[in-house]
Amino acid sequence: MNKRIDPFTVKKVEYLLNGYIALKVPGYVRSDVRLIYQIEDNCLILTEERPSNETESWDRTDIVQFRWEENHWHVYARQEAESWQRVKEIAPNPCFEEQLEQVEIDPAGIFWTG
Repeated sequence: MNKRIDPFTVKKVEYLLNGYIALKVPGYVRSDVRLIYQIEDNCLILTEERPSNETESWDRTDIVQFRWEENHWHVYARQEAESWQRVKEIAPNPCFEEQLEQVEIDPAGIFWTG
């Protein structure tokens, strides 16, 4: 069983993600798109939200999952049927910031479309 992410690492990751999101989604488009994240146990999921055309809620699309396993961050991409598959092109790394950078670069077009 994998350990929960320790509180110090959670705070560091939240700080990095809040800065990343502020740059990725400028204020003038936040009524049309937003990025949120959820941390639970050893997993962090980055999700994109857009206003629903049919209701007053937001439609959610999971972008990437980061898992803290064996003292390294592993990167997973969403597959069909609510499952996740490890991204083999991104090697496990103990540095969250470097993993986030690899997701942002996204040379294989796995995470960011259009």
